[in-house]
Amino acid sequence: MLNLTFLGHSAVRFGVGNLCIYVDPYLQPPVDIDSLPKASIVLFSHGHFDHGALMAGKLYERWHCHFAGPKNLIKWMARKYRGKIPADKLIVINHNETIHFQGLDITAVPAHHPLNRLGKTIMALFARSSAPGKPVNGYYFAGFYHSGATIYTPQIKDSLAGKPVHTALLPIGGKYATASPTEALQIAEEIHAGRLVPLHWQPLKEQVFFRYQSSDLLKLARTTNSAIDIKAMAIGELLALEDQSPVKLP
Repeated sequence: MLNLTFLGHSAVRFGVGNLCIYVDPYLQPPVDIDSLPKASIVLFSHGHFDHGALMAGKLYERWHCHFAGPKNLIKWMARKYRGKIPADKLIVINHNETIHFQGLDITAVPAHHPLNRLGKTIMALFARSSAPGKPVNGYYFAGFYHSGATIYTPQIKDSLAGKPVHTALLPIGGKYATASPTEALQIAEEIHAGRLVPLHWQPLKEQVFFRYQSSDLLKLARTTNSAIDIKAMAIGELLALEDQSPVKLP
């Protein structure tokens, strides 16, 4: 069984066999954290507030799950959540490393997220946190590739060489050091992805807007005759790979 559920912004829940995997669970309304299935493991790409690391304490209270992320972030989490999250629940995974979690191989893929002064100001205003924003991991497992926050970098193609990607989940917002639709489509084509799910384009805090929307990616794919299957999803939609189509959760 393979499926994914889009939970808004960069937050995605994956079903891989009996495992429930969350990547960057920055969970905001209309998503109800108490109605979500219990996580087996949560993967954080980096420490910026809009990728969920500041919610780790609340997530552990509900799920008692494992967490994995870059070394700098895991060290920060070990300090911040000392006495709340046991040390053996925190797993370090750095660029191009693979961890073996309950029978599943999870590989950290390099990302490039060169935040400018405006982006850093926004992080300071909204996050008020010292959680490290670098390095940034993408993640590859079971044919899924979730890029985290990144712009185009050839390191992605190099890291994923020889790894089949049926579904790439990529940012398209085009601001705050995230890829544009053109960059996302280039990444998807270079890694030979079968489909592309756009992420990181919805407004944050109702004040922080991105340059592009999923409609811009769909238009670009049509005008360039791209072979990539674009799957623009609404919050709460489930993409079951058996039938290749997103269906609305009840």
